[in-house]
Amino acid sequence: MLKTKRNKLNWTDIDMAEINLDKLVQHFCQCMKAEGKSPATITWYSEMIKCFVSFLEANDKEPVLGQFTLESARDFVIHEQQRQISPYTVQARARSLKGFSSWLFGEGYLVQNVLALLKIPKAPIKLIEPLTTEEIDLLVSIQNPLTAIGSRNLAILITLLGTGIRESELSNLRYDDSHIEEGYIKVMGKGSKERVVLVGVIVQKILWRYVFHFRLNQKVISINIFSLLWTARS
Repeated sequence: MLKTKRNKLNWTDIDMAEINLDKLVQHFCQCMKAEGKSPATITWYSEMIKCFVSFLEANDKEPVLGQFTLESARDFVIHEQQRQISPYTVQARARSLKGFSSWLFGEGYLVQNVLALLKIPKAPIKLIEPLTTEEIDLLVSIQNPLTAIGSRNLAILITLLGTGIRESELSNLRYDDSHIEEGYIKVMGKGSKERVVLVGVIVQKILWRYVFHFRLNQKVISINIFSLLWTARS
């Protein structure tokens, strides 16, 4: 009998307001995965939205779609601001909720985008100060190119400085994507977008030393840059 009823169930028969938010977040993540979003992006959205779910539960509210309102989202943002956490984190959580709301509306879970009017809280804009010539010289001088670690560190440092690629792009760089002799490398950037990055003579020289003498039989040129425990300003 239950199976027959389910077979006759229509979308309009579902009480959307009672759907658990955790279930909807899971569906949201599966859709992002199907769209080719990176695992990091999916995890980011999931963690941000689950903070809102925890906020509802802490305030004795059922974590269901009916509680996903503009008022509750604003209360959540104010609560996060009062906790004095990073304004960038508060901003990120607000953005994730708006993205989730747009998806809920697009999938038909909501009859309107309930967070369309939610304002993203401002966060300070800080300029990133580039390394000075002296700081770069210091970083280079403390590396020993005659050792495996020193040659690796120098290759990482010079490639980053010479190309401006992201840490994640360097960490995932593979030998087959490095065309050192031709003077370019192929990197996978944000949104799984591949692009060609030119490398200069100095970068070529440093990479050749590293590849020829220390990584000849390896498939991966780079090591995660977080293994380098250096800083020019320490």
